[in-house]
Parts: sequence; structure tokens; C-alpha cells
Amino acid sequence: MNSKKKIKDPEPLVAPGKFNLWLLMLASSMLFASLVSAFIVHKPDAQAKSTWTAFDLPIFFLVSVLIAVISSLTIFVAFKAAKNDELNTNKTFLALTLGLGLAFCVTQYLGWKQLVALDLTLVNARPEDISASYVWMITGVHVMHVLGGIILLGVALFKAFKLEIHKKSMTLMSIAHTYWHFVGLLWIFLYLFLYFAQ
Repeated sequence: MNSKKKIKDPEPLVAPGKFNLWLLMLASSMLFASLVSAFIVHKPDAQAKSTWTAFDLPIFFLVSVLIAVISSLTIFVAFKAAKNDELNTNKTFLALTLGLGLAFCVTQYLGWKQLVALDLTLVNARPEDISASYVWMITGVHVMHVLGGIILLGVALFKAFKLEIHKKSMTLMSIAHTYWHFVGLLWIFLYLFLYFAQ
């Protein structure tokens, strides 16, 4: 009697979750590239018509850059700790990163409040304040990406407390690590662009 051996499907070269993450980051990069391009194209024409308001970026946006840098360090430590099975360190630095992510959102909110105090809102009565609308759009869409990262960090922290993140189970930790670096580096680029392009 011939017995049929069950052939296992080959393991994918890249985990589906990681592949989806790279697709998301590519799509996000294209979205921000379109916003930045619209800013670059619109500004010279608006300036020529004296319909472009120049203003200083809120100081809280600079504070959020520092938070982004620090949180990139904490997520890196959390990732390395998971790879080394230092589970308590992993949980501690995941929690720190999550807290810094929330602090980042608070600084963005405070920055928006500064803009409102200057009468610079998303929708402006004066056509020259379109420059503020770009700042609102770029920072607002970025915060939505950060909120997605915060949810991801929350799930990772929950899994870490259930001891489901360790050196033999790194997919979620790797995804959270990569995505958090992405939104952090993205904000640094966006801040520098808005600072020098104003």
C-alpha cells in the first residue's frame, strides 16, 4: 500500500505581515510626497500673487522632533531586548515608547493650538493663509500614522505581557520596530521641510 506524503507549502521569503507593512510604508511615502510636491508647486505662484503667509512653526513641533528621536532609541532597545529574550526590558521599553508616542500626539495638539491662536486654521478666510492649510494637512495626516503606530505598540505590549514576544516569535516586534522608525524619520523630514520651506 502506497502512502502519500503530504508536501508542505514552502515558507514565504518575507512574512505576510512584513510585506504588508512595506506596502503601507510605500503608499504612505507616496501620499506625503504628493503633499510636499503640492506645497512646492503652489508656493512660488502664491508668493508672486502675494497670497502666501509666512509664519514660524510652533515650538511644540520642534519638541515633537526630540520625542521622535528618543522614541526611536527606546523602540530599538525594546527590539534588541526581545531578540535576546530579555523580556522585562522589552516590556519596559515598549511601554516607554508607547508613552512617548502619546506625548508626541500631545505636542502636536499643543502646536495646533498655537496655530489657532495666530488665527491660522485648516480652512482660512484669507487666501494667503493657504500656507497654514498645508501645515495642518501634513501634520494631521502624519499624526494619523502615529496613532496607527500607537495601536501597534499597544498590541505588542499586550502580547509581551502574555509572553508571546521573544526571540522565537519576533514578527510583531519587528513590524512595530520598523513602522515606528518609519513614522519617526518621516516626521523629522517633514519638520525640516516645513521649517526651511516656510
